[in-house]
Amino acid sequence: MTNKTTAVARKKAAAAKKKAAAAKKKAATERRKQTAANAAAAKQKMRERIAAASAALAEANAELAATRKRQELLIKMAEKKQAAVDKFMEIWTKKEMAKIEKALKPKSRSKSSKAK
Repeated sequence: MTNKTTAVARKKAAAAKKKAAAAKKKAATERRKQTAANAAAAKQKMRERIAAASAALAEANAELAATRKRQELLIKMAEKKQAAVDKFMEIWTKKEMAKIEKALKPKSRSKSSKAK
């Protein structure tokens, strides 16, 4: 009987060993699945952060382009304004100089004033 008992005990021990190995394998599989899920979540989070940063960068680039355009237009406006001021000053100066020249010319007396 002892041979039978030891054989049964060995079978029970082998079954327990197989069961423990299966449980260990199952736990390792669960850990790998959990690690993969965590990695996927981290990857998704990183993608979202990159997308947000990309959107912010695109907005900043659009704002920069608008600012550059505004600056160019302001420069053109200033140039046109200066040209208009220069043109006005030239015309005004000519008119004023003409008035001065006219005032400096000797006045011609009319004949009617000589008759008196």
